[in-house]
Amino acid sequence: MEKSAITHQISAVALETTGRIGSVAIGCGQDLSDEKTFSAPLRHSAELFGTITELLEKSRKNFNKIGHIYISIGPGSFTGIRISVTVAKMMALAAQSKIVAVHTSEAMAMNVDDVKMEKIATIIDAKRNQFFIAAFERKNGTWEKTLPDCMMTAEQFKEKFDSEPIWLLGEGLLYYAKKFETNNIRILDKKYWSPRASNVFRIGAKMAMENKFSDPVGLVPLYLRRPEAEETSRAK
Repeated sequence: MEKSAITHQISAVALETTGRIGSVAIGCGQDLSDEKTFSAPLRHSAELFGTITELLEKSRKNFNKIGHIYISIGPGSFTGIRISVTVAKMMALAAQSKIVAVHTSEAMAMNVDDVKMEKIATIIDAKRNQFFIAAFERKNGTWEKTLPDCMMTAEQFKEKFDSEPIWLLGEGLLYYAKKFETNNIRILDKKYWSPRASNVFRIGAKMAMENKFSDPVGLVPLYLRRPEAEETSRAK
């Protein structure tokens, strides 16, 4: 049996816990079958395992038969990313599941399907007046990352991108949209802001077909910097 045919039959779970609203998706091969969003913001620890169990039971799948787990690796909430990484490592150990780590910004970009938009950027709050930012350009019907995930201030972003129209999305805009907005830099509706497990699944399934798996032992969150508590401790 060809490798692509084998991959097509593998059951997979996708986790998104980097944003304020968490979610879980499930499917087989590249076919997404179900997704559930947590009941309220910041319910990752309380609802993640229950949601995974619910989707497995609903789809009549067994935990030990999940061959792949796709996780949103960051940047984003330090606590949320740690939760997904921990669950992925547990599944790799208990069920020999293979792990695919998906960049949160790429999952967010897939929220935008308006072909009229040629450039977008994802904005995630990094605290201390800084933001995790990635930029994308539409090429051949898909979003191609033109600025890799990095840290910037709103002022630095405007200096770099205010010369032509670009649309912004992301939970980092929740309190700071006005810092970014200009005639050329525009803010998308809030419905586009949160990363979704369904997009993590779609990207993860494609990466799995390309054999882009992560080593469970060496898997670490994409922080771009140390958690704030560690930075504070180091500064003392």
